[in-house]
Amino acid sequence: MAQLIEAETDLSVERRFNLGGTMICHGALVQNEIDVYAEYTGTALTAILKQKVLPSPEETFAAVAKAYRQQWDCEWLEPFGFNNTYTLTVRQQDAQTSGWRTIGDLARDAEDLRAGFTAEFAERPDGYPGLQEAYGFHFGSVRDMDPGLMYRAIAQGEVDVICAFATDGRIPVYNLLPLEDDRRFFPPYFAAPVVRSETLREHPSLRLVFERLAGLLDDLNMQALNYEVDEKRRSPAAVAREFLVSRNLIDNRDAPGELKPSESDSSARSRSGPSG
Repeated sequence: MAQLIEAETDLSVERRFNLGGTMICHGALVQNEIDVYAEYTGTALTAILKQKVLPSPEETFAAVAKAYRQQWDCEWLEPFGFNNTYTLTVRQQDAQTSGWRTIGDLARDAEDLRAGFTAEFAERPDGYPGLQEAYGFHFGSVRDMDPGLMYRAIAQGEVDVICAFATDGRIPVYNLLPLEDDRRFFPPYFAAPVVRSETLREHPSLRLVFERLAGLLDDLNMQALNYEVDEKRRSPAAVAREFLVSRNLIDNRDAPGELKPSESDSSARSRSGPSG
């Protein structure tokens, strides 16, 4: 979003990363500390609006868009295209040995399994608390883990189940299996720009900029981009720019060089959710 704004308008963008999750990002937005960030529809519905899961992505988007306009004078613009839903994920070999295909299949073994969850997933209603209620079981132990460490932890046998994200490129790399959400507990998590309406009124050209991103990224695109950052340790800024250039949205002049991960803006949001 930032790179396209700077390429298409005369505006400069102040980037603020690592804000700590959805609730902090949302608070910054409604308190006029930031103007725009990318949020997930399911996170907004369940974690911010405290509403029940709706049956379709369209209904979910309509509900959050209406509520944000009415409550905070903020707009949801068209989603980017990918659905970064949570997915309980296990090792392929374990799934084959134990006959796990769905989340419900874990019930008979859950008390003997070690789970590795992010702090947000462990606390949010669309995370472990709600999952326990929906499926009627709990795991033998739960470890609070950084999202960047979960995948190696399960691959190395330190935990047995993680709350993976559907667009994470490490799922195939580590030979993991996302289990089917057979009770349809997780809502759709389509990412989209959320913008203060006042900002759009002051800078109407932003709406056209964001429209160019609508539907641009599907789950496989996002997996590939996340893999470049998470596993190849490339700069998120460089990976994003490379993608925009490949889609002819910006030109390749003055492209930034590769940065070390610590010098980059931030990794693609691994949801601190579907969160932040």
